[in-house]
Amino acid sequence: SQSCCRGGSSGIIYSNNLNRIQNVRRYKYQRCIRVSSWSCLFSKYWDMNIMNRFNVAYLAFDQFVPSKHAGFVHSYSIAKAIKSIGNDVVLYGIPTGVDLYNLTRWSGEYHGLNVNYVRFIVSFKSKYRPLYPLNIISYYKTLKNLKDQDPDIVHERFHLPNPFSAKLFERLDCPKVLEINNLYVGCGVYGGRDEKKAQEQQKKHFDQSDAIITQTRTLKDMIGEVIDKPIYVVPNGVDTKKFDPGHSSEELRKKLGLEEDQIVVTFLGSFRKWHGAQFISKMADLLKDKKVVFLLIGGGELFDEIDRGRRENMILTGPMEYDAVPKYLASSDILIAPFDINYFGDRDFWWNPVKLFEYMASGKPVVSYDLFEIRQIVRDAGLLAEAGKIDDFIKNIDCLVEDENLRRRLGSRGREIALNEYDWEKRARDVVKIYQTL
Repeated sequence: SQSCCRGGSSGIIYSNNLNRIQNVRRYKYQRCIRVSSWSCLFSKYWDMNIMNRFNVAYLAFDQFVPSKHAGFVHSYSIAKAIKSIGNDVVLYGIPTGVDLYNLTRWSGEYHGLNVNYVRFIVSFKSKYRPLYPLNIISYYKTLKNLKDQDPDIVHERFHLPNPFSAKLFERLDCPKVLEINNLYVGCGVYGGRDEKKAQEQQKKHFDQSDAIITQTRTLKDMIGEVIDKPIYVVPNGVDTKKFDPGHSSEELRKKLGLEEDQIVVTFLGSFRKWHGAQFISKMADLLKDKKVVFLLIGGGELFDEIDRGRRENMILTGPMEYDAVPKYLASSDILIAPFDINYFGDRDFWWNPVKLFEYMASGKPVVSYDLFEIRQIVRDAGLLAEAGKIDDFIKNIDCLVEDENLRRRLGSRGREIALNEYDWEKRARDVVKIYQTL
């Protein structure tokens, strides 16, 4: 097993090297005018609530708004949840559709969340160089939007390359929280000169940050090797109203051509090597004599290859709008995550996959591998195979296929955990507690 990290929990974890950061502006909203003895009775309550209100600029310069990718799901969901508990939040991301090409449009709204648009070229690839003039336009438009917003906190989703947010932050007067879900440097993402540039940009982002948020204990330990700042762990979450077993649809099952007694085993995710979609053909072969259908939702670089090798008991939907996904998960019987652990080399599995939270909220049993970070999420709401052992993985699927009561019991347990612990609003409250330390 790659899982050698021990200790910690899925809640907020505080770094031992916590250095208290001096107040810069702190609590611009703290205005309590005591004009009478009556108002004084409520002053403590009033102060407490207003001091917890923040004006947050959430920077996600690498994310399209909206998008089918998990990065957008996380950015939008946590930003919206922070707003829902009484804060002002503006999301900064890349527009989609016709708005992407409309250089007169630099702000909008998505499902109740204010969005300021950016069009930075966040890639080292030479094919994007003709678009570099957009960086200049985007810099000044974004600077104006940030100055107009006058945020109390900059909360940035870390991505490399990205020299632009660091330059913008130099013009602001507030704390910066850096959310790191991937280090990029030292993880095989870049090489040669690109790696050196990424290293320089990483250092600047780290130096500017007052605190770090990451998603797993394993990644916290990796970050702690290269940065001496307070590090907090706030895992991913799920919208438990959107992902609900009550969204199950017989009509959808009929549309997919499923028979009433067929067991639907669903994979959701990117068709890239580390997600493990390439192993599903073998699973379909070994379970072909069962009343089982494998439903694969998503797209990516391996899609055509997997589609060419599609078995009779496999259905590939291709990429799907995010709002359509909950009904498919709720209409399934078993949900799988066969991650390819070889992708991580000699490092432990440090991911915190959004889909596992969505699987559990959907009230279905999960089958994945017994890796430390996966075990912290799934717990007793699924069957975890020995890491990397596909035959063991298939046995767990077969076990659930044959035992309807076990499917129901594990699914109910997953739903219970998601409701009690994994909702995005709870994650937002954990994030705001971090803001309060700055």
